[in-house]
Amino acid sequence: MTGPPSDSQTDSIVASGGRESSRPSDRLGPTAIRQKVELRFEKGEAVRFISHHDLMRAFQRAVRRAQLPVRLTEGFNPRPRIVFPVALEVGIASLDEAAELELHQWIPTQDLKERLAAALPPGLALHTVREMDPVRRGQRPVRVVYRMELGEAELTVPPERLEWLARAATLPYLRVRLERGRRKGRPQPPKTVDLRTVIGAVAAAEGGAVDVEILPTPVLTARPLEVLSLLLERPKDQLAGIRITKLSMTLEPTGNPSPETETESETETETPTEPE
Repeated sequence: MTGPPSDSQTDSIVASGGRESSRPSDRLGPTAIRQKVELRFEKGEAVRFISHHDLMRAFQRAVRRAQLPVRLTEGFNPRPRIVFPVALEVGIASLDEAAELELHQWIPTQDLKERLAAALPPGLALHTVREMDPVRRGQRPVRVVYRMELGEAELTVPPERLEWLARAATLPYLRVRLERGRRKGRPQPPKTVDLRTVIGAVAAAEGGAVDVEILPTPVLTARPLEVLSLLLERPKDQLAGIRITKLSMTLEPTGNPSPETETESETETETPTEPE
């Protein structure tokens, strides 16, 4: 699905400053998805400590400034439909983040990229824009690689601990969970989870850093500091100052496309809850 339609395919041209084109799908209902794109962007050092909600608001403001024809949620408080496949933890920078935009008019991807890149605040850099099938279908991460800068914290992982992690049949980790919903923030009883299936390759990198590969499933994932806690045999809260950067992320579609229906309970963005 690339390029604008031919004259014989298009019944009308939707113009906005001479930028946007139309497709035969423009004859669909007013809430139909005419175009869906995946954005790959960087969350740099300057915005490492902004929250996920701040990141969502930054993109909302950027698409408005760029005057992009982004679809809105329905209800009393419509917001741009910007979908983030996964929420990045506060304090982690990223070279490879993803978001999805649903548009009600077709626009050339290069035009979209230029307009949105110019509207994003410092610290957020747009790298690529890729067209997707125009359906309501999500994506989830299946491989994520992080780099932990241990040299800066004067920490080292002995080679035998790296070898142990690679060979261990099980990797039990005691996880303290917080309740969600109305009792949000209250601790639940600790739960031991086996992280063996979601921890891939772990290797030493330049400058005393350690790269860790996480392989999330729909029901389980691991956080970089949990892996480091296992390696150093130290509680995670003693490692909070380690600088972490996400290097890459691989996504795959989830399930079957869903109908284009919305309810008033939908919010301005959709970010799947992280598995336990």
